[in-house]
Amino acid sequence: MADDVQALLNEAAGLPYGEAKSVLVERALRTAEARHEHALSVRARLELITCYQFGGEPVKSFATFSRALADYDAEPGRWEEREVHRLLWQFKWIMGAIQRFPEIPLTRALDALDDMERRYRQAGDLMHAVYSARCSMAWHLGDEAGLAEWFHRWRTTPRDRLANCQACDISHQAHKLGALGRDEEAVALAAPVVSGQFTCFSQPQSILCTLLPIYLRTGRLDAAADAHRRAYRLVQGKAADIDDIGTHMGFCARTGNEARGLEILERELPLLERPPSPDDAADFMVGAALVLRRLEEGGHAGLTVRRSGAEVPVPELRAEMEAGARAIAARFDARNGNDAYSRRLETRLAATPVTDRLPLMPHARRTVTGSPEERWRSGAARSDVGELEEAVAGFTQAGDGARAALARVDLARAYLKADRPMDAAEVAEEALPLLEGEQDTAETRRLLSRALARLGESARAVEALRAVGDADAFFEIAELLGARDDDRDAAAAYAEAAELYRRDGDLLQAAIAMRLHALSTHYGYDDASMITYAYERARQAFDAAASHPGVASERARLAWEEAAALDWLGLHEAAVARCTEALDAFRDLDDEAGIAMATALMEELREQDD
Repeated sequence: MADDVQALLNEAAGLPYGEAKSVLVERALRTAEARHEHALSVRARLELITCYQFGGEPVKSFATFSRALADYDAEPGRWEEREVHRLLWQFKWIMGAIQRFPEIPLTRALDALDDMERRYRQAGDLMHAVYSARCSMAWHLGDEAGLAEWFHRWRTTPRDRLANCQACDISHQAHKLGALGRDEEAVALAAPVVSGQFTCFSQPQSILCTLLPIYLRTGRLDAAADAHRRAYRLVQGKAADIDDIGTHMGFCARTGNEARGLEILERELPLLERPPSPDDAADFMVGAALVLRRLEEGGHAGLTVRRSGAEVPVPELRAEMEAGARAIAARFDARNGNDAYSRRLETRLAATPVTDRLPLMPHARRTVTGSPEERWRSGAARSDVGELEEAVAGFTQAGDGARAALARVDLARAYLKADRPMDAAEVAEEALPLLEGEQDTAETRRLLSRALARLGESARAVEALRAVGDADAFFEIAELLGARDDDRDAAAAYAEAAELYRRDGDLLQAAIAMRLHALSTHYGYDDASMITYAYERARQAFDAAASHPGVASERARLAWEEAAALDWLGLHEAAVARCTEALDAFRDLDDEAGIAMATALMEELREQDD
């Protein structure tokens, strides 16, 4: 019975934060509670709180956390030490979330803060995170004296085992330094996180977003452009980060990048249908309103924005965004008993441009010299980033969109070679809508996929390859999925690649894909019939490719992998037979590495006979 609950939790662990992951953990919790399995119930409940927090549904975490807290208070002896630590750790998240919902009375929020302090003192006077939470509450309420006082206590109190991770602690402190008008200190403090010395699930994207307005205020425009490019990629499409998305739109509005801001708005607007909190929604609306206002002021009031299947005029959507943000601000003012929230919001809505145009891409910052045609030819031949950047800039300034697009493809390739995957990804994304030929488009999508994979954006890398749709693309998809241990989907992708290779007449590559399909099936499933059938199909594929050079070594490897799978399934005699086949084949090939692998497996199998 307990295995069922743990299986659900294990399955959920392999999913990104979001509704699908939360649903699995909810099922695990219901099952554990129905069976009165206390330990598993605690584990599932704590995991569910995490899912709600990082999956963009913090409001659901309140009741779940309260239940966990009540369970602990009723029977603390039944909780393991690591579970108590996790419960106290999550108290910080709850305090942060409470501030974002104006319907929660201020007295309740302050009582919760006092309860957090009481529990942290009982745990050993672990006050670092408590002072951080009180500093955040003071900022939220517009209490300037309290902000300064609690910030001082926070920074002068030694870190302890309940303090936020180093990266997030620095990020939160940088935000408060900005609120205190100490921008230079904020930039200096943030440097280790910006450089990647400290990182975590939320960093560096969170601190880069915090720094955006600070960079603009202090004239660090190139740093702001780089921060926007780095951070937006990491929050794109994530409901839990729509507040940061709003900040990115505001950055675009203030730097002459209204077109990019509009692109972000149209892409992310559906997230506003189910915002994590009213506070997050207000942040998004402010950024959207700034972009829309700049479009109006720039003479583009006639544009429309697609929303829920309808085309909404820019002025109408701007009015809706501003009104929505102000309505939320009024609710916070009523809850907090002052107008601090509204005053802060109005200041942001009134923000003006800091520059007419801030180029975001390296090639857009280039001063063009010489012939772009010659720069392109020379740069492509030598994978010279500088020359290709000048070629793209030159073609763009000359209005030669077709050549600018093709030069971007070569530039993306050069960026990849120079280990600059973010630049490669963005240049490839720029090129795609400008390209006309199918071959050029397919090659660019492959480049884009490789860049995205290096950036850790595997889901988007898979999407780029699916748009190509040929056998090689599905083979690369399978490799990407396998690299992130998504073995079942990898198996399906290898099978699709094999079928496409077969149709193209490449029987050897089809057989290799089927070998990897069988291996992924072994890794992804526990079903003996599925695994043995997959290996049977792989052998049939190699039979069909028997006349091709290179088959012998691949068949030897197939036999060795199947032997390992059969051993894992407990099919000992069949495993010995396949291992013998593999060993003989490797010896015929004089493959020393293969002989060593097969010999080692055979020794393990023989030990089972003793």
